[in-house]
Amino acid sequence: MNFPSLFSPLQLGAYRLRNRVILAPLTRMRAGPGNVPHELNARYYAQRAGAGLVIAEATQVAADGQGYPNTPGIHSPEQTAGWRLVTDAVHKAGGVIFLQLWHVGRISHPSMQPGGAPPIAPSAVTPRGKALTPQGPVPFEAPRALELGEIPGVIERFRHGAMNALAAGFDGVEIHGANGYLIEQFTNDRTNLRTDAYGGSPANRSRLLFEIADAVVGVWGRDRVGLRLSPFGGANDSFDSDPLGTYGAIVRRLSGLGLAYLHLIEPRASGAGGSDRIREDAPFAAA
Repeated sequence: MNFPSLFSPLQLGAYRLRNRVILAPLTRMRAGPGNVPHELNARYYAQRAGAGLVIAEATQVAADGQGYPNTPGIHSPEQTAGWRLVTDAVHKAGGVIFLQLWHVGRISHPSMQPGGAPPIAPSAVTPRGKALTPQGPVPFEAPRALELGEIPGVIERFRHGAMNALAAGFDGVEIHGANGYLIEQFTNDRTNLRTDAYGGSPANRSRLLFEIADAVVGVWGRDRVGLRLSPFGGANDSFDSDPLGTYGAIVRRLSGLGLAYLHLIEPRASGAGGSDRIREDAPFAAA
């Protein structure tokens, strides 16, 4: 019996990848002024285009989605044009590249928010640890809980980012629903204390995830969209009291959506914010 090797082709959604090597998204913080990708980013990804799939770094879908210095965005014409440099370079090298769509939610600081406003979150729960700002690490400040009427605007930010990624020449997108950022803040009961349609039951807490997925699929089609989750992670002070129940229900529902792939993170080291079991004292990690 012949088994596939690491270098065997793989059908992943709409694409037949030339090998099974996949570059996971890695936060680089190398964008230029205005959080615009530039020639250095294009060279970095072109050098890695031999992987079957390249998933570009987490990229904020809105100005209020930024949580670290110099991370790229996908919400302005200049950023979209900068990413076109990257996709052109990767395609010239024969590669396939997806963009990870990101909003950090409460894992930010007023110094990085438009007008110095508090970061947004499902609930006003301050994360433990420190924010990484251009001036260095500083304690997190309390986020502002989103009003119910603001949530459609969050979904629109992801849809707009997906449209810009399409205009920038990407082959697909990955929704960042992991690592304690905004979507996971809604999903996990430690960070979501809402009592409306987006809080309480696991189905309500995962409502934003599925509404964002529907919006992004509306731009790209199901077979060009992936999703990242971290059921047992503790990054950015985000835990769920019943990860098997919460994420088991999510995965069962995802199975009917026909997405290109599901990207799961299984932390095994305390530096990743988790271990073989969820620990309440897991240290802060900006992953």
